Amino acid sequence: MTDQMRVGIVGAAGRGMGYRIPATEDDRVTVQAVCDIVKEGAERAREAFDAKESYTDFHTMIWEAPLDTVLIATPVEHHVAQSVAALKRDLNVLCEVPAGRTVDECKELVQAVEQSSGTFMLAENDVFRREWMLVAELVADGRFGDVYYARSERVTNGKDHIEEALWRRTWRVERNGITYPTHNLGPVGRWFPDDRIDRVACAGSGHHHLDPRGDSYDQEDTVVMLAKTENDCLIVHRQDILSERPAAGYRFELQGTDGCFESAAHSNDAHRISLADQSGNERNWQPLAEYEDAYLPECWRDIPDIARETGRDGGDYLVFEAFIDAIVSDSAPPIDIHEGLDMTLPGLLSQQSIERDGEWVHVPDSRAW
Repeated sequence: MTDQMRVGIVGAAGRGMGYRIPATEDDRVTVQAVCDIVKEGAERAREAFDAKESYTDFHTMIWEAPLDTVLIATPVEHHVAQSVAALKRDLNVLCEVPAGRTVDECKELVQAVEQSSGTFMLAENDVFRREWMLVAELVADGRFGDVYYARSERVTNGKDHIEEALWRRTWRVERNGITYPTHNLGPVGRWFPDDRIDRVACAGSGHHHLDPRGDSYDQEDTVVMLAKTENDCLIVHRQDILSERPAAGYRFELQGTDGCFESAAHSNDAHRISLADQSGNERNWQPLAEYEDAYLPECWRDIPDIARETGRDGGDYLVFEAFIDAIVSDSAPPIDIHEGLDMTLPGLLSQQSIERDGEWVHVPDSRAW
């Protein structure tokens, strides 16, 4: 690697544009090349990233441009194929979520990571959200005692959003089950250290809505997945992107023997927490923010103001910086292939469960592949 890491960004005119600030502000990085299948988009991205080259074909870029690293910000159907191609070139890969579409694809990705000298990281930005990282720090310090239950929800009025791009419709509502799990299972997984989801059961509420053309969705309106971990903890996840309602975004609960947490139900509410040792035997809610002085991770204490202009109030910035830090220090990335699959595979197996009328289905551990 040269003095500056030479990065190529594919999907640069779309989702890749969310990384413009960290990619152009980090002096350890130079954006060598950008790629987008629309020529005008590729040129627009080249100017935005001050890149040296632009391409409309990913494989041409990774073979012709002098790169150390590739950032993959394309639709999900390209994630594994493009990651594998880059890893075979021994390039470092930061890939958008989810990791893959099928179990077989995920196996192919694991094999490529193991055979490559490049570093792979899944770019799950919600793991880096300020509040969810703060809860993870409290869990790690034992303030929740033994955690045994979590609930998460992704509730959005997303019909217009999925019509904006064919890939969103194909991979989120033209199959049934939990089709977009990582933004929820990523943070929750950090709250169950040394544990992983071992089996899932999934059921839906039926079909009550039609698309703008009057066709039915394969996805049921509300889908709920029960998950049991290897340590017999319970996780409940709800996905609803089709119901007519104001969007509620992401919501979380965590329960342990010594504490509990509930995320804000609405934008004007506060995240709240109750810990056993805060006031003797009396259990009261406190704002989660009251624990920031003692537990806020260093990455959030030192985050520059410009980072807050990126997605997830700075999450996109921290994902990119954590990836670059890992490569420069030759250390394991914060979300390696196996943690990435821990938050991807339960969703894929939920789709098998819902086809079998809610039957419990085992979630394979990619570490054993």
